[in-house]
Amino acid sequence: MEKESILKSIYKKHKFRRYFGLIIGLFLCAVSFNLFILPNNIVFGGVSGISIIVNNFIDFDPSLFILISSVILLIVSYIFLGWEKTKASLFGSILLPLFIKLTSNIGTFLALDTSDQLVLALFGGVLYGFGTGMVFKAGFTTGGTDILKQMITKYFKVSIGKSGLICDGIIVFSSALVFGVNNLLYSIVVLYIISVMSDKVILGISDS
Repeated sequence: MEKESILKSIYKKHKFRRYFGLIIGLFLCAVSFNLFILPNNIVFGGVSGISIIVNNFIDFDPSLFILISSVILLIVSYIFLGWEKTKASLFGSILLPLFIKLTSNIGTFLALDTSDQLVLALFGGVLYGFGTGMVFKAGFTTGGTDILKQMITKYFKVSIGKSGLICDGIIVFSSALVFGVNNLLYSIVVLYIISVMSDKVILGISDS
């Protein structure tokens, strides 16, 4: 209880900084998704990754799919995890698909050479990882399957890292059936870079 009260006091003191970090982080995620991830069908996990697979079969707006899925997961989160856990995912669940919609045409303004998919994947992973790191450091989540990871952690008594490996692993490896093994390899690289960059933003960069 003492730890929770300390965290609340810190969050309250830096409220503006937290929400600023949340907005900038989600915006960077949206830009990375529309500029690097979606055009190259890189499925790195999460609801965003599922939206790429769905978009391959039917012409369905990815931002709308992410929004609908996130709202459903928010309801599930409220039922199984309670309000305190759910409110941390509320803003990310709503704002991320909104920013993805607002930046959906960014590719027309920033035309990139698509011949080197590896370079695009690397830049996409770095940018998305930096964005998610800012969101997590601000005390929020991007919503979506982050809620499922918390549920797996709570009810199956596994670490958040293992629950993330389960959720994202299933989504990433299923992409091989749709886009082929090459895309799977790119997806694994991007997933790793996102993880590393998120940790760097949250913990800081040091010599160790």
